Amino acid sequence: MYRRLHKASSGIAGICAGTILGVMAGLAATPALAAKDTLVIAIPGLPQGVDLDKHIGPQTWTMGAQLHEWGMDWEFGPYPFETGAYYDPTNISGFEYPIGYTNQNMSPSLMTGCDISEDGKTITYHLREGVVSAEGNEFTADDVIWRFDRERERPIIYALITRLFNLDQAEYEKVDDYTVRLTNPTPAPLGCAGLTNFYYPWLDSKAVEAHSTPDDPYGDNWIATHGGGFGAYHVTEWTPGKRAVMEANPNYWRGEPQIKRIIWLVVPESSGRLALLQKGTVDIAEALSPDELASLESSDVARPVAIRGNRQMWLILNNEMKPFDDPRVRQAINYLIPREEIVNDVYHGMAKEWSGVISSVTPGYQDLHPYSYDPEKAKQLLEEAGYGDGFEAELAYSAGIPEMENIAIALQSALAELNVRLDLKKLPVAAHSDLVQSKQAQMAFWIDSPIQPDVNYVINLVYTSGPLSLVNYNKFSDPKVDEMIKTGASIVDPEERLEHHKGVQERIQEGAAMGWVVEPYYRMGISRDIEDIDWNTTQFYRVAKIKIPD
Repeated sequence: MYRRLHKASSGIAGICAGTILGVMAGLAATPALAAKDTLVIAIPGLPQGVDLDKHIGPQTWTMGAQLHEWGMDWEFGPYPFETGAYYDPTNISGFEYPIGYTNQNMSPSLMTGCDISEDGKTITYHLREGVVSAEGNEFTADDVIWRFDRERERPIIYALITRLFNLDQAEYEKVDDYTVRLTNPTPAPLGCAGLTNFYYPWLDSKAVEAHSTPDDPYGDNWIATHGGGFGAYHVTEWTPGKRAVMEANPNYWRGEPQIKRIIWLVVPESSGRLALLQKGTVDIAEALSPDELASLESSDVARPVAIRGNRQMWLILNNEMKPFDDPRVRQAINYLIPREEIVNDVYHGMAKEWSGVISSVTPGYQDLHPYSYDPEKAKQLLEEAGYGDGFEAELAYSAGIPEMENIAIALQSALAELNVRLDLKKLPVAAHSDLVQSKQAQMAFWIDSPIQPDVNYVINLVYTSGPLSLVNYNKFSDPKVDEMIKTGASIVDPEERLEHHKGVQERIQEGAAMGWVVEPYYRMGISRDIEDIDWNTTQFYRVAKIKIPD
């Protein structure tokens, strides 16, 4: 038996007419465009890359999802939130939703199974035989060990996820070509469920090594624009600022998909993406505003789609900057957020009022609902905090998310009633991301979607303090919360785990760690010819599932 033991890392270190014509001319030169085997997707821009250990963002998610497969999938089934609205995904024939996200049922993918011991300390992966990448290499235990080695040597996102799974001290070993065992000093309840996590993929180590150099031993440069996974597609073109092309993996273990080619077309302005969709020039338009999506209601070419899931609109309130260092001020802001107005007037119903500290579709969510719109309560809290005459603050938002500006204006108007004066600052996408992720924003809007449906994972990711608090952009700090999170991470019994975290959520909400705004739905416009599309909790769809009938 081949055996290697390793210590897993614990460190973390309006588009113009000429442009539309140019895009259409370029597509017309593509012979396969009119065929049922090519899909053209309009996106705001190519991502920095599709290396899931380094890159984060909407385009990384939708593009990376076509290149990778995961150890396990959530069970799929009918959409559980049918509304009858014109944007309801049930209007699409064959639409599927990850119902396993809430009922915790998984289905096999790259792994046929995963065993976890009764004490939660031993996890065994059983790899599927015969999974072959587009490069012609079979998925084996060596690829799993290589991925863990990469995490140990250059800990970035994988290492963060491993910590959230409580596996950062695990030892791992190859039992045979299709079996890997992890041994952990403490219980790791997410040892198997974590195999569904988008940021826990498995790469073709042979292909990566073939494109590695002494200065880049883990193939970062190649992975960034190729992915290197065992997914349904592989990259054949990557032209920054213009487009990327993916071709079907002829060896794909689920069977070669109907769509043989994907063209990711860069169209920076959402109005341009909408125009191309309405002309039938593209099949899918990503990142459309609620207003643009609503304009498709009566279109006979394209349909609007808005899917309720795990997205959240956060109002960052820097807990270490005045006046938000006082929890009474943060509570007051929460009482002033016009959630109903935002849902109805900004999102046209394509969002849900948010009244908890984690997504309402996450198991263990508590609908605590303490912060209904109440200006009088907000006024009382501001007076108690010494801000009865109001204050000034800067609110940053992204130019890349059109609805943020409308929400910012609505909030500015609501807060002005109590003489809280907001200076609205519209930032380019990169500058906005840098400001929020550096934790230097005083106030800022941010959309996120913690993707593991586990209450401890989400709370740990967003609200824990200290050096590993990567996504705690509010700089919220409560030693009692940290202690409860640490204790909860090792609780194996599902009912006990959920019960423990009720108190955690209540304490976080009482401390008003952030402004909880709304839960926006995932939105896109798609051709009315498309059937059998799905949606996944990392805000992506799988092209390999799509069917376009004759």
